[in-house]
Amino acid sequence: MRILHLISEKPPVKSGFSRVIGKLSEELVKMGYDVKVLSANNCKMKMIGEIKLILSTNNINRELRKDYDIINIHGHTPSFSENLLFKSKLLGKRTIYTLHCLVNYYFKPFSMAYNFLVNRVMLKLADAVVVTSKSYYDILPECIKRKHIVPWGVDYEKFSGMRVPHDDYRVLFVGQMRPYKGLKVLLKAVKGLDDITLNIVGEGPDRTRYERYAIKLGLKRAYFHGAVPDEVLKTFYLSNDVLVLPSVSINEAFGLVTLEAAAAGCAVIASNLPGVKDVVKEFGVLVKPYDVEGLREAILMLREESIRRKYVKRGFRAVKKYSWRRTAEEYDKIYKSILEEK
Repeated sequence: MRILHLISEKPPVKSGFSRVIGKLSEELVKMGYDVKVLSANNCKMKMIGEIKLILSTNNINRELRKDYDIINIHGHTPSFSENLLFKSKLLGKRTIYTLHCLVNYYFKPFSMAYNFLVNRVMLKLADAVVVTSKSYYDILPECIKRKHIVPWGVDYEKFSGMRVPHDDYRVLFVGQMRPYKGLKVLLKAVKGLDDITLNIVGEGPDRTRYERYAIKLGLKRAYFHGAVPDEVLKTFYLSNDVLVLPSVSINEAFGLVTLEAAAAGCAVIASNLPGVKDVVKEFGVLVKPYDVEGLREAILMLREESIRRKYVKRGFRAVKKYSWRRTAEEYDKIYKSILEEK
């Protein structure tokens, strides 16, 4: 079976979108699929702050005309995903739409209007819609008859291992240096907690600004490590006590790093956001977005090893339910059901 995935980012870009499409494609290939992935980088594109403005999809339009059994579009990405969904259906293609997250850009009226239009109108064009959590399933309107929940996976064997001994209390952030990741909230939360080591892993356009802010707050044990390969990331997971995902926006809709960290024996603190809460509520501590004091209290609570150990055990149990193979098998069922129906 030939599958064409269309997504805003793909490897070697480091992002949640990129990681999931890389792992899903890898598992589908193992199952015998012929998979091709195209991204916004295959289009004529202009960046406006955090927004990718797609000026032309001519390269992808040509690919859409080829003999693929299924077109799998991933979004929401304004000017990209809804555009290609319309063109795919115009060509009579069997089309699956994977909804990763809602749009939440700086101009709120646009975001609300876009989400309403795509969810209520455009998604009806797809033969099936896939989401990763019950929260997002409930967001979808009843007019979408074929909808599925398929969570993302985790490489348990890849990230688990022997814990690295250390004497200090270590808190870890892993993510892109972008406003919606909420790193500024975390920096504020650890202000004055001079016995805590904060390790920050990731790269992005706002890194310099966050480094300056950490200095302004007087954080003497906050270390920015930049982007690292997965082998090094595993070492960070194994040598830190708590992972914090302090995201402040619905742009964060799952939280892959929470599963990776739990597999490595970290306790997890995350923002109480749709999608994220569905994953973390079983094994982690949930805090309101932007709640600096609430986040500080959670970090201090988990400093107690006996409490932290309980959350770590829950994490080990929870992550066993998630695997990329299982994710691919669920997509396989959806693809085949669409082909059989047609």
